[in-house]
Amino acid sequence: MTQESEAAEKYAGLDNKEILLVYYRLDNYLRVLNKNLEMNVVTKQVETPMGIATAMKEVPKEHVEKFKQTEYYQTLCDVVNKLKPIVEIITECDDSIKKLAETFK
Repeated sequence: MTQESEAAEKYAGLDNKEILLVYYRLDNYLRVLNKNLEMNVVTKQVETPMGIATAMKEVPKEHVEKFKQTEYYQTLCDVVNKLKPIVEIITECDDSIKKLAETFK
């Protein structure tokens, strides 16, 4: 692969596989987060003597709405929304990446 073709497959130093990995990890995290928020629940991974468990706590709807207004949540949504069309183009143009994307989902 030439330097020009390598550069064409990178965006700000990330190659196509890395972009897919970041997108699918964040997208999955956001989907789970939204599912929990729809039920007014927050979760946290905790270590127990029997292994890692997920603790769930119900929160008031007002807390959910406040959280959705935070810079953290808004940035997460923005990143996922901005990466989605890029990932779609990458997977449409490269069959090997399309197969890899299936393993990330």
